[in-house]
Amino acid sequence: MHGMLQTFAEIITPAEHAELLSIAGGTQFVSGLESASARLVDTKHNEQMARTDPAIAQVAKIVGGALARHSAFRAAALPRQMHSLRLSRYGVGMRYGKHVDAALMVDGGVHARADLSFTLFLSDPSSYQGGELCLESGSGDTCFKLPARHLLCYPTGQLHEVREVTEGERLVVIGWVQSYVRDTTQRETLWDLSVAMELVHAAEGKSRAYDLLVKSHASLLRQWGEV
Repeated sequence: MHGMLQTFAEIITPAEHAELLSIAGGTQFVSGLESASARLVDTKHNEQMARTDPAIAQVAKIVGGALARHSAFRAAALPRQMHSLRLSRYGVGMRYGKHVDAALMVDGGVHARADLSFTLFLSDPSSYQGGELCLESGSGDTCFKLPARHLLCYPTGQLHEVREVTEGERLVVIGWVQSYVRDTTQRETLWDLSVAMELVHAAEGKSRAYDLLVKSHASLLRQWGEV
């Protein structure tokens, strides 16, 4: 499965970044196996916030709020809800081998589907070696190591891995989106239409072509959207 991979720059503000780094400094990280199935015991070697850590709510508030105000992310992901947000840390020798994220998750007792996964990078890429997030595609792996405050979003059903960190520390926020539109191709069509709307509006203003694009986007979202 190879869906639409999208990166978004400066999702959080410098102040929010500093707050997340401060939370990470005061968090007791536990083995990432706390949220992994038994089948991943030989694959997942990282650390994350404990599920019982009260600071998880603050991480979700900061990052969830940032994503909610980011118009391009909203247009691409069409989020119905964001869930299971937490800090994740990789020190030297840590990695997470090839895997697919769970399709259904429980966050705070609430059951949610995972349509999209995202990683918000908090560490400067020059501060650690290795640690690339690599997603499998039809022609090999596509790897990402984004600047701090940048985010990668990708379909949850895609095989991916975090390669071994050989120097420094990789700190990220991970999370998942249940979208109003669960189908990857349909979401991509709606995203293309939203981009086309912006381009036409910039060139022509509220023209006939713009109005028809808005109508088509709304009609498809009404047809495909789940509430």
